[in-house]
Amino acid sequence: MVVALSSVLAPPFMEVILRISDLVDDPDLDIRLRVPGGQDRLNRPITWCAPTEHMDPTPFLSVNALVLTNGMGLNVKDFRIWDAYVERLISVPVSGLAFGLGAAHSELPDGLLHACEVHGLPLLQLPPEVPFVLVMRHVERVIASERYEELRKGWELADNCTRLAADGHSLAEVLGRVANAVNARVAVIDQNAFELVSAGAAHGGTARTTLRLPSGASEQFRLSIEGIGSNVVLQPILGPVAAVIGMQLSYTLGSRSPLHSREAARFMEALYGDRGEPSAPLPRYALEAGFDPDGAWGSVLIGSSEEVEPAKLRAVAWRARVGLEADFGTVRFMEETGLTSLLLQHRHGTADLLNSVREFFLDAPELSVIVTESASLSELPLTLQLARRHMGRPGVHQAPLADLAGIVQGLPSPGLVAMCRRLLAPLAADGASAIRETFDAYLRHSGNSTKICDELFIHRNTLSYRLRKIEALLQLDLSDGEVRATCMLALHIATTS
Repeated sequence: MVVALSSVLAPPFMEVILRISDLVDDPDLDIRLRVPGGQDRLNRPITWCAPTEHMDPTPFLSVNALVLTNGMGLNVKDFRIWDAYVERLISVPVSGLAFGLGAAHSELPDGLLHACEVHGLPLLQLPPEVPFVLVMRHVERVIASERYEELRKGWELADNCTRLAADGHSLAEVLGRVANAVNARVAVIDQNAFELVSAGAAHGGTARTTLRLPSGASEQFRLSIEGIGSNVVLQPILGPVAAVIGMQLSYTLGSRSPLHSREAARFMEALYGDRGEPSAPLPRYALEAGFDPDGAWGSVLIGSSEEVEPAKLRAVAWRARVGLEADFGTVRFMEETGLTSLLLQHRHGTADLLNSVREFFLDAPELSVIVTESASLSELPLTLQLARRHMGRPGVHQAPLADLAGIVQGLPSPGLVAMCRRLLAPLAADGASAIRETFDAYLRHSGNSTKICDELFIHRNTLSYRLRKIEALLQLDLSDGEVRATCMLALHIATTS
């Protein structure tokens, strides 16, 4: 299913609102504006008409109601009573006051005119031949037309987003369509207020609100809207599309989606289990998980320390993997205790993976995130294991291309392993673990006697004695740099295989 570009890039919803100024400009109503009110008061929307003759109608009013009265209960000349009456209306606040002339008042009371001017309340004068019912019918007809238009646009937006989702577009792209429609910044947030994905920008508006997305009881997500005009009614516009976003979010994060599939977990478990020996199932597992075995790979490992709440780790990992769909066509993940592994393929454009990842962890600097890339499937197992060894340091970091352990793990020959163990066997045969510990420390510290002695809590003479004994047992000259490098590799191979 193909979505026309015009529907994806449609302009924001146009606001169709009935204002006080619209009533004044309507020649059929013959309404006269006597007091314009404060700044921009004539632009306040009218939500409904409230005919009343109470001296204090505020318990029956709501914001932006148009009050209609003949003043039957206010046939007084005391300015203070009129002032108190208008002050109560402003406190709601109502959009304006329409005063009907007739039997109770043949002209507007001076006290009412003065009070409206003081408090900045728009005051409309209705001639005797214009009944309240005519004004009410006009207002209700316009408001009904507006509500229909809002509902129509809301369902049109939902239909466009449904088409985008059905055509394989990511949740980020669907949110981008919504943000464009309401001309605001929209984001999906979880119950901990962490953003999973966002789109758009706040264009100077001050209003911020949220709508609950349909979801299970255990996963309560909301749609946050920031920077929208305060007089835009969101529910009719975003109500229908909220269901679409909720369904796509549930599918994206659900156990049956490709993102979180059994095939993806099996593939990643095989990758972590690979120890450098050729694994025939890996290409097949990659295909079944939706990857291209011959393509390049990106990987992101997200971990935490004991101080980080598991809920926070999961929320931020969700945000990253959903958001990365905007830059990568294929995103899969596997969750373990304290660690989430992401695999990425089919990059859109030339976006830098490290920079793309950083933006998802700006508010979670305590997490440890390792980013790495592999040119082929044959590199991927070692790349993941290397990245895993570098977990623990807070922040987002690029993994090195290779380390000693990775090189050693890439040497799968069983004969090499046996050779290395035979080379080191005399140290074990001696029966003293201190000799093996000294040898290991000597190689790690490149022969630095001070560091070796500090680590092992031994005297320099003891160190010299042990090194002579090691040379005798192995029949090697440790002053030779190539010999030391060979011993270091042999020790790593023997202990990790």
